[in-house]
Amino acid sequence: MKRLRTYIDEQTYSFPTTFHDGYWHNKIPIDQSFLLSVQENSRIQYAVIEAMMEGASRLVRLREEERNRVVVLLDLPTLWQSELLVFKNDARLKVFMKRDSPDQTWTPLPLDDVFQQKLVASADDEVHRFHERIQDEDDIYTGEVWLLVQ
Repeated sequence: MKRLRTYIDEQTYSFPTTFHDGYWHNKIPIDQSFLLSVQENSRIQYAVIEAMMEGASRLVRLREEERNRVVVLLDLPTLWQSELLVFKNDARLKVFMKRDSPDQTWTPLPLDDVFQQKLVASADDEVHRFHERIQDEDDIYTGEVWLLVQ
């Protein structure tokens, strides 16, 4: 956890200036096998989420343009594909959230109030929840994606 916090501090020390396709992103640097081993340990998962939320809050304080959107993407249940994102504007964020192809779909879900209350999100954050389905040539993966938008 200490290395994760240090990494997030380093990545959020200054506001991103390089955007690709209208956004910047940074995946959490945690080994998948570790995340799978703690999948049932909510204390560790919430510590990871809290570190990401702190990094996002730092980016919000550093942003010079209010139209930039800072997002914490949570990939549940494992957190494996979780990341911090910054979008140039709301339009680019909406394009990112629209996933409807044979390879990947995001279907909106109602918010889970119990989980949402445990998050360290502020009342001003927009929260979006999706059922994710990814299909490649060998397998189908399903999970949940939460976007915490500041």
